[in-house]
Amino acid sequence: MVLPATVLLAAAALRTLQPRQYEPARTSWIIFEWAVTHVSRLGAAMLFIGMPGIVVTAGCAVLLRNWHKDQTLRHDATMAFAILRRHFAFGLLAAAVLLAGAILAAVAVHVVTD
Repeated sequence: MVLPATVLLAAAALRTLQPRQYEPARTSWIIFEWAVTHVSRLGAAMLFIGMPGIVVTAGCAVLLRNWHKDQTLRHDATMAFAILRRHFAFGLLAAAVLLAGAILAAVAVHVVTD
């Protein structure tokens, strides 16, 4: 139920990355223009608010039901939070290293392709 909104939002974002005549911007423009002409305001509201709202509501209900029924899940979650709290500095450092690596890879790709 979230896939249509994800595809249209991705198309809207990808169309601005390159000039219109190059891929993937060309395909993104085609998808975006089709959506603009075929999706009404009510349809867009249902697509971007209604369907993800149903997913959030149903998902929260299932998670809460499982949380109340399953003692092992509650115990495991408590232990996981305790472990994360004990090793917070390591987790923060690992996240920073991964982010720096992703930025470095993006810059390297940009330098190589230009």
